[in-house]
Amino acid sequence: MNYRNSLMAVAALLLSLVSASVSAFTIDRQLDGYWIEKDLDTRRGWGLQYIPIGPEQGVIFMAGFVYNDEGEAFWVSGTGDVAPGQFEVSVPLITVKDGVFGPEVGNPVTDDDNWGTMNIEFHDCNNATFTWEDTPFGDGDNEFEPILNVTKGSQNDKCVYQQPFTACPAFSTPAATPRTCVLAGTYNDDITLTNNTLWVLSGGVFIGSKDATNNDAVLTIEAGTRIVGSGGLDLLVISRGAKIIAEGQPHAPIVFSGPNTAGDGADAGDWGGLVINGYAPINTCTTPPCTAVGEGDSGTYGGDDPHDSSGVLRYVRVQYAGFLFTDTNELNGIALQGVGDGTVIDYVQVHRNADDGIEFFGGTVNARHLILTDIQDDSIDWTHGYSGNIQYAIVKQIQDAAVETDRGMELDNLEQNNDATPRSQPKLANITMVGKAGELGMNPRRGTGGNFTNMIVTGFTTCLNIDNGATFTAAGTPLNLTGVFTIENTIFGCPTNFAVDAADPYTTADFIDAQEGNETVNPGLTGIYPPEDADYLKGKNMDPEVFGDFFDKVDWAGAVRSPDSAWHYNWSIFVDD
Repeated sequence: MNYRNSLMAVAALLLSLVSASVSAFTIDRQLDGYWIEKDLDTRRGWGLQYIPIGPEQGVIFMAGFVYNDEGEAFWVSGTGDVAPGQFEVSVPLITVKDGVFGPEVGNPVTDDDNWGTMNIEFHDCNNATFTWEDTPFGDGDNEFEPILNVTKGSQNDKCVYQQPFTACPAFSTPAATPRTCVLAGTYNDDITLTNNTLWVLSGGVFIGSKDATNNDAVLTIEAGTRIVGSGGLDLLVISRGAKIIAEGQPHAPIVFSGPNTAGDGADAGDWGGLVINGYAPINTCTTPPCTAVGEGDSGTYGGDDPHDSSGVLRYVRVQYAGFLFTDTNELNGIALQGVGDGTVIDYVQVHRNADDGIEFFGGTVNARHLILTDIQDDSIDWTHGYSGNIQYAIVKQIQDAAVETDRGMELDNLEQNNDATPRSQPKLANITMVGKAGELGMNPRRGTGGNFTNMIVTGFTTCLNIDNGATFTAAGTPLNLTGVFTIENTIFGCPTNFAVDAADPYTTADFIDAQEGNETVNPGLTGIYPPEDADYLKGKNMDPEVFGDFFDKVDWAGAVRSPDSAWHYNWSIFVDD
């Protein structure tokens, strides 16, 4: 039997099945599109859609609408499993006959016999090879190109996967698997990691020499790129003076991960993590400028330039990282060590890290739109005199009692000298922290300062515990606050909201009651989302003298106001699990 395809019929069918969405070739985004053979005389066309079925798990659905020589129409369709970084998919096809489109109802009849198999290898947004096996078309392959492809409502020229893979660049080593290149050692020249390649870290990979003072290498990472550690002590370090330009997009984030995927045994500690070192001030010495050596032998950081720039992290996920050498020598998901406020940190997620999610070792770097999910130690940690700004952050602890977790926030000035200067005093606004039973939400200690506003803390056994005399002294008293450590406009909803220690100079409850806008109520969250009628969604006015130009002056508590306005969709995962 000979078959001829109707391209218009394909388009009509697929318009009824899929909506205009993302055209990209990684597991992280939906893949939708209509593809036609370059030789238009064949009239062959197929429609594809990526359907997520779980974190980093999905299937490709494909369908064609064909006729036989007698003019009888039927569908050919199938699904194939796909995984992160996969650029090929094999789809067993079946026929689906009869059925009715439109207001009438008609049940299709499925042919249980396999109609053949379609293998698709995507080269870029605009080219793919379709290989037929055991179909009425026979065997062989054909070059296809897309029509009507869109990327999140924009035309196909917005798709980030524009260049086909040809070979690994000279600065890398080809791996045994296709389109995979290995990075190792120190890079003192500019390099670019393209999104048509799976990049593998082998051991410690340093951009710039870790202890040099004259680094100027720039690592550029294209949107949609995936970088994986091969296992254990693989880490990426941006040395002082060097830069990382990791500019993802909402529909094409940059992903750092381990050798496994979320659907294939990935877990905390699968690789080391991301470290960025800068020249901003830290407080580890008595005669500035101070320097220190990062944990995990990650190089020197610190200096005297608060406006130092280490580059950009935007729409980036770091997942399944972390490594414990000792209790005081660990690799975090992201370690920002002496990083200055010339650096851009925006839309960044750390998921299921074996140590802290994100830790600030001094510095002045600012951050917006942070997500910390399923972290196995502290989700947000700072020390060494950190003094940046953070607005919009989600902390969501894993609820599985069998998985270890710790504090939502562990906040230090300096362990060795609680009154070291510059004192840690960052400013934070619009944080939602959802903890689990048995854990502590916030633990300001060791002389830290900090100004907090418009937060929600819930789900922990205890919401807040202030530790160490130096922390209380820096804050002042409930009747005479110094402004170094303040908490306003915050919702506390835990079985024990405030820890009680008879040795403290005053109670945490008195400290909280002395400041405006604080409430001890159940915030009533559904996941991370507040009820539509929550009282705390209005009237929580931020103090403009404390929270300056960096901050959006919103009047509601929490990281997101509603599901409709949430900022974590598409580029992040695991938040709404």
